[in-house]
Amino acid sequence: MTLTQHVRNGWYLGAWSDEIGRTLKQRWITDLPVCFYRLPDQTVTAVEDRCPHRKYPLSLGHLDDDGTLQCDYHGYRFDGQGVCVGVAEQADKPKAALRRFPLVERDGAVWIWPGDPELADEGLLPDTSWLNDPNWTHVHGVVPLKARHLLLLENLLDLTHETFLHPTSIGNAAVAATPIDVTVDGDRVGFSRRMTGIEAPPFYEKSCGLTSPVDRWQDGDFYPPGIFVLNIRVAATGTEEPDGFHMKVLYGMTPGRGNETHDFYALGRDYLIDDQELTRFQHEQQLAVMQEDVDALEAQEIMYATDPGGTAESSIKSDLAALRGRRAVAKMLTREQQAGTARPRASA
Repeated sequence: MTLTQHVRNGWYLGAWSDEIGRTLKQRWITDLPVCFYRLPDQTVTAVEDRCPHRKYPLSLGHLDDDGTLQCDYHGYRFDGQGVCVGVAEQADKPKAALRRFPLVERDGAVWIWPGDPELADEGLLPDTSWLNDPNWTHVHGVVPLKARHLLLLENLLDLTHETFLHPTSIGNAAVAATPIDVTVDGDRVGFSRRMTGIEAPPFYEKSCGLTSPVDRWQDGDFYPPGIFVLNIRVAATGTEEPDGFHMKVLYGMTPGRGNETHDFYALGRDYLIDDQELTRFQHEQQLAVMQEDVDALEAQEIMYATDPGGTAESSIKSDLAALRGRRAVAKMLTREQQAGTARPRASA
């Protein structure tokens, strides 16, 4: 696997809504420095975090009450549209503007399109209404990952690894032993796995109060280049799926700088939504599982980074969804490069 360039014409999870306020926040996305902040009307905006004067990070500047962003190196000032409205040193305004990125703030998440703004299609975002549904509860956050985005993508599209990386929480032999069905719809890749009459892994045994045997369903959808949603159902064996326990996991796989990735996550459930102890347990387990993945992926990153010649890989049937996902990202990158639309344009 040699694909290390980042697709920019696509939606990425840029931040959780509760991360963005009136304090300037820098986050690298697809190798672009981005400065997030809220305008006085509470809308979120994001501009390239480089002053057009001498490239000083604007996130090291300050934000006035009226929404004016000031660079604290030589005093360039920008309005809420990113247009320069003056500098301290002279009366006339320099001709300068900031790149502003298309954003969608929905259900507590801020989605960013780092590529050509004219191609930003809100309809490409998945349904995340469960993050804001009173019949659901969830926890969320972001974990830093020092590994390329594609390694995380393949990790999520091949959950066979649960058997080996997470044997004390969510994995057991049934996961690796059960084949998946894979679907491809345009760029989107989906998979499903049905495990019936299996031993309940510890996480699900405690989360659902079930004892073995159980039936377990996994349905995952990858919305390239960086969004993955997993639907989980668990039920006592013989129970119909609609009567089981339902959980969802959202991952925002957002490339940062170089081969670093922002690993955004949200874990939700539609049962016992007021049980704070269960919420605490599930959040701790989610972070523990993610740390096991981080440890593995960062070790894997070293192996790929020190193998520039790309020795041949071996693949098996359970890799199919991951290989389809890798192909989808490669096709998007090729289209982007051929069209020459990867670089965002100034919006003003």
